[in-house]
Amino acid sequence: MEFSLKIIDGSLCITADGEVLVSDITGYLKHPGNMYNVITVPREGEWRLDGDSAHCDNFTFEMTPCREGILVRGTYTNTTGEAFRQNLDFTPFAGVLHRTVDRAFLNEYFPQNGNKVCEMQSKIDKVRTVFGTVYESAENAAFDTLEGESFAFGAATYEKYFSGVTLTREGFITARCDTELHVLEAGGSVTSEWFYLAPYKDAESALVGFAKTVADIAGAPYIERENPVGFCTWYYYFTGVTPDAIRANMAVLDEHREDLPVQYIQIDDGWFDRNGSWKPNEKFGDMKKMADEIKAHGYLPGIWLAPFWCSKKFPELPEEHPDWFVHDLDGNLMPGSFAIDYTHPGAREYMANIIHTMAYDWGFRYFKLDAVSFSLSAGVHHDPEATALSNYRLGLRTIRENVTPDSFILDCTAPLGGACGLVDGMRVSCDVFERWESLIDVFNATLNRFYYHRNYYLIDSDCLIVRKKENEDEECSRYCTRTDTEIRTYVTAMAASGGILMLSDKLPLLSDEQLKLISKLFPVNQNVARPLDLMESNVPGVLDFGKCGKTRTVALINWGDALREMSVDNGEALVFEFWSEKAAYHKGGSFKAKIAPRSAEVYFFTDPEELAVIGSDSAVKMQNEWKLENGRINGKRLKRNERIFVSSKKDISETVGCSAKKVAETDGYGVYEITDVSEEYVIG
Repeated sequence: MEFSLKIIDGSLCITADGEVLVSDITGYLKHPGNMYNVITVPREGEWRLDGDSAHCDNFTFEMTPCREGILVRGTYTNTTGEAFRQNLDFTPFAGVLHRTVDRAFLNEYFPQNGNKVCEMQSKIDKVRTVFGTVYESAENAAFDTLEGESFAFGAATYEKYFSGVTLTREGFITARCDTELHVLEAGGSVTSEWFYLAPYKDAESALVGFAKTVADIAGAPYIERENPVGFCTWYYYFTGVTPDAIRANMAVLDEHREDLPVQYIQIDDGWFDRNGSWKPNEKFGDMKKMADEIKAHGYLPGIWLAPFWCSKKFPELPEEHPDWFVHDLDGNLMPGSFAIDYTHPGAREYMANIIHTMAYDWGFRYFKLDAVSFSLSAGVHHDPEATALSNYRLGLRTIRENVTPDSFILDCTAPLGGACGLVDGMRVSCDVFERWESLIDVFNATLNRFYYHRNYYLIDSDCLIVRKKENEDEECSRYCTRTDTEIRTYVTAMAASGGILMLSDKLPLLSDEQLKLISKLFPVNQNVARPLDLMESNVPGVLDFGKCGKTRTVALINWGDALREMSVDNGEALVFEFWSEKAAYHKGGSFKAKIAPRSAEVYFFTDPEELAVIGSDSAVKMQNEWKLENGRINGKRLKRNERIFVSSKKDISETVGCSAKKVAETDGYGVYEITDVSEEYVIG
């Protein structure tokens, strides 16, 4: 489309291919005061066009083409002759979209220390709009229209202000920036972030297009590195973790290294004395020695810290250096946790030295940065132009500059958009708790945020916990209540997330069957499954892993408490269900299955041939690649003791080099279970 900025009948408009897309464009600034505390633009006079920008006495509106749509931003100039103290809400763009908004994908705001942010605890809502209602969304939104288009709309840059958008069914849309506690002097100006507005064929494409736009602007490289896989101490031991607990879990991983190829051992909260000092406590002592011990077992050591937070249990630092922390307008330290101000050279050097020591002296290679949103404060920084968001980004840059080039940085409980291009991974979901219901919240966030993965960073849906009551002892800090069925659904959803995998049970207490269940996640799926029911389901349940060779993997998850018929469209295929190991023939069209409450089924759809591999007990996502040559299958085993399922129109029970047992027949195809195959095998 070709976009233009025009004035039509006195209204500032954006046109697309000559047709009005957005009309009645304006903006406004809210500031504390009495009933007259909203200033709109133009304040006086009329708009004046200058190419792709428009001006009036107190405002400049800019537009520029970008990818499939446009970027817009605004600059407000205070022409009132009076300073605004604590201006809070700047709307650089408001207008009427000439579409009717039908359904919307929205991020809830999460309030912290005077900030309204989009972070891992922000839930995602799918709403069918009604007239007269304003819908808010943190950072970005996607929506379908009755005219048949879908739109991406949201903040495309995250340099200074936490931002968001609003929309209505009638098409009234706004972009907003939180300018925090800054004073806007008479004659001073405030410039918003850039916002992206673009039409797409559907909401899924809109979200992916939005993420790629943000990543391009941020200079975030496509993330090609593999997902980290590791063991995290938090969800079993909490702060009670000890070096002996780490050793006991490493011993199990050593024994099962082939089936559970873990890379990282990450020590969580409980290793240090106080937030802010980040020195080892008496339990751990020499952290270099601990890291060296982990490396000696063939793993990379990881560590937890909260680098934006100084606890009140460590009063010496704020007492000796009060200027290292964020203050309110009256010069007082912000209430709650002391928020470290990275714009102060002394504070930045102090934290840089701590991080450098952990990376270069102690030898840690995985850094879990936590409690970030809790620590950022809207207030006065050493740099008077800084905000909580710019302080956050400076802190992340400082950390990146002081770890080794091969280190992995995971951000956690942190603003999502502002970290794009600055971290390797991001927790995008709330904490996983002990009950089934927590999985609904975890995967509402994870599966709906599919579009972040490998665009902003690698996504993390929190740790995997497969234990039950019989796998817990007095060291357990979170007693789990999930059933076998619910745990299997949990494993399926983790595979669909396509992201980071961290185990967090006491591994010596798990049974062989539980360890075998975890092994179904290896080789780890590297790409997030597409949610085919994105706008129809609060938590997506029809999840397309894509094709590997001639086989497509689709998971159907029933997040509800009643039996549900679910479906997915597919062409003619031989179908194998992973968990039950049952086979069927599908003639094409809508494939339907009745899924029990809180259950998951995983289907492999394989293009029908005279002879074909249709299933494996190896991994939740079908990853076996094979070729059919001269009537024989040539393949490679993924794991030792892997069982492969083959369909054939002729009897292959006498297959040479392996054991072939006929287990079913469907529509003229025999289904054979193949065992005892060598690493390189031939069937047929």
